[in-house]
Amino acid sequence: MLEHIRNASIEELERLAAETREIIIDTCAKNGGHLAPSLGTVELTLALLKVFDLERDRIVWDVGHQAYAHKILTDRKDRFHTLRTFGGISGFPKRSESPYDVFGTGHGGTSISAALGIKEALHARGGDGKVIAVIGDGSMTSGLAFEGMNNAEAFGKNVLTILNDNDMFIATSVGGLSRWFSRKLTGHAYAGLRTEVKNLLAHLPPFFRGERIIEIIRKALESSKSLLTPGILFEGFGFQYVGPIDGHNLKELIETLEDLKPNGEPILLHVHTKKGKGYAPAEENPRLFHGIGPFDRATGKPYKSSKSGFTDYLGQYLPHLFRRDERLCAITAAMPDGTGLTQLQKELPERVYDVGMSEGHAVTFAAGLAAEGRRPLVLLYSSFLQRAFDSVVHDVALQNLPVVLLIDRGGLVGEDGATHHGVFDISFLRSIPNMTIIAPRSEPELMGAIERALKSDGPFAIRYPRGSGTGAAFNRRIEPLPYAQGELLHDADSDILAVTVGIGDHHALGQLPLLKKEGIRYSIYDLRYIKPLPEELFEIIKKRKIKKLVVIEENAVAGGAGSAILEELSRRHLTLRTELLGLPDQFIPHGTQAELREKFGVGAGAFAAAIRRLAK
Repeated sequence: MLEHIRNASIEELERLAAETREIIIDTCAKNGGHLAPSLGTVELTLALLKVFDLERDRIVWDVGHQAYAHKILTDRKDRFHTLRTFGGISGFPKRSESPYDVFGTGHGGTSISAALGIKEALHARGGDGKVIAVIGDGSMTSGLAFEGMNNAEAFGKNVLTILNDNDMFIATSVGGLSRWFSRKLTGHAYAGLRTEVKNLLAHLPPFFRGERIIEIIRKALESSKSLLTPGILFEGFGFQYVGPIDGHNLKELIETLEDLKPNGEPILLHVHTKKGKGYAPAEENPRLFHGIGPFDRATGKPYKSSKSGFTDYLGQYLPHLFRRDERLCAITAAMPDGTGLTQLQKELPERVYDVGMSEGHAVTFAAGLAAEGRRPLVLLYSSFLQRAFDSVVHDVALQNLPVVLLIDRGGLVGEDGATHHGVFDISFLRSIPNMTIIAPRSEPELMGAIERALKSDGPFAIRYPRGSGTGAAFNRRIEPLPYAQGELLHDADSDILAVTVGIGDHHALGQLPLLKKEGIRYSIYDLRYIKPLPEELFEIIKKRKIKKLVVIEENAVAGGAGSAILEELSRRHLTLRTELLGLPDQFIPHGTQAELREKFGVGAGAFAAAIRRLAK
C-alpha cells in the first residue's frame, strides 16, 4: 500500500481518499469511534505517506483521534473492521500494534515533545530521517504542547510540526488561542487578501508591473502575514511558519511538503481541515460525531443515546443546584458535553468555565476561585485528572481548599481502551492528605455526595462510572449523604461480608439468588466513603463476627479501596480471610465494559467465584 501511494498520481490518490473515507464511515457506523476528526485528515495522511518514507521518517499523531486513515493506509485495511472491539485494533495509535505507530497516544498535547525525543534518538544513531508531529488546534491549548515548542529551537532540527486546524476542539473551540487560529484571522482572510492583490496586479498597466513593484508588494504581503495569521507566535518559539494551506487539496499539500522536506530547520505548517469531511451528518454536527457509538449510516442517527446514566442525571440536577447557591461555578477542560454541562452552560453560561484541554490549569484555576469564596466543581474524566495530579496536591489539598472534583468515567470505560480507563484515581487520591473520596452506587447518591461536599470546608473527590447506576427517577432536591457512612444493603446470617465500591453492588446483589440456591449466604455493605473509611464497617465486622471479606471495585487493586480496608484491619489487629477483586497490575485493553469486567475479574462471575472460594 505504501509503495502504491508513493507512486500514485493525484487522481489515484483522490480515489483512494474517497475509498478510505467509506471504510472509516462504515466501520464507525458499526463499532462507533472518533469519526469526525479522522474524516478531516484523510488527504493530509495520504500526502504525508506519499512524500515521506516511513522506513526512515516518523509520523507522530497527537491524541490519535485523527489517525484512522493512517491505520488503514499502513497495512491495517483488512483488520480495520475490528476497530475498538476486544482483541481488535485500537482506536488510538499503539506501538505494539504496528511499527508505523511510532508513539502511543490518547491524551492531547504530547506529539511535539515526543517528536523531539524521537528525532534526538534517530540522530544519536546516525539517522537523518524527518520526524513529523501532527497536532490539532485543540491540543495546542495543552501546556505540554508549549513546553515542547519551547525546546524546538534547541532540539527541533529536522522536525516538522503540522498544526491541523479544524476550528474545533472536542466541542466548540474556546480561549485566546482558538480565536487566533480561527478562520476569521487565518485561512480565509489571508487567502482572500492574496487573491485580491493578484487580481489587482493583473489589472495594473504594464509599467506598474515591474519586478521592483512586485517585490515590494510581495514583501508587504509577507510582513502583513504575521498580523493575519498566528505565525508570529510560532516564530517566537523558533519555528519557520508556513501556511495556512488547504488540508483537503492534495496537490497543494504534496507540493508544500515536498518543498519543506529538505529544510532541516524547525518548521510549523498550518493546515486547515474540515471536521467530518465527506459525511454530511458529521460535517453538520461535528460535536456529536467527534466520538460516537454505532449509528445508522443512512441517517446519521445514533442507535442509542450517547448519554450515560450518572452524567445525564448530573446534567439535569446541576441547574437546580446552582440556582440555590450563587457561589457555585463549574469548570471543564474542553468536555462540556461529555461531563454533563450542556444544559447548565445554556442556562447559566457565566458560571461555567471551559478552559480548553488544560486539566492542570482547570484544577489550579478552581483553587484560585475557592481561595476567594467561590465553590467550584471541576468536572473531568478520571483518566484526564491524572494530568492534574500536582495541581490537586499542591494547589488544592495542601491549602485545604473546598474544591469538588467530579470524576466522571471512574472505572472501565470500554472501547477507548488503556488511555481512557479511569482505574487509578482511588489509588493516587487516597495518598493525599485532606482529601475526602466518595464512590456513589446510584445517580441520587451522586447528587447526595455533591450536596455533602458543598457543606465541607476541604477538598472532595467524587468518582462515578460511565453508564448507569440504579436508574432511579430524577429528583431535583436530594439530601446530603451522611458523613463517613456507608449502607448495609443486605444482612444475612453469615460470617461472609461483601464490601462493594460504587456500582460493585450490582454484582453482589445480582448473585444473591443464585448463591442462595447453593446454600451460600453473605451480607453486603456499600462502602460509599473510601476516605475516610466508615467506622460502622468495622463495627459490623466485630458485631457479626465476620471472618471472610470480599471487596469489589473498578480500580487497580494496588492502592485501591480494598487496600485501604486491609490497612485499617491491620491497624486494628483484625485478621480476616480476604479476597480483593480489583484490576490487576497491567494496562487494560479495549473492549466492551461487560467483556472487560469478566475478563479482568471485577464482574458478576468473578464475584460469585470469590464468594464460593470463601464459603468453602
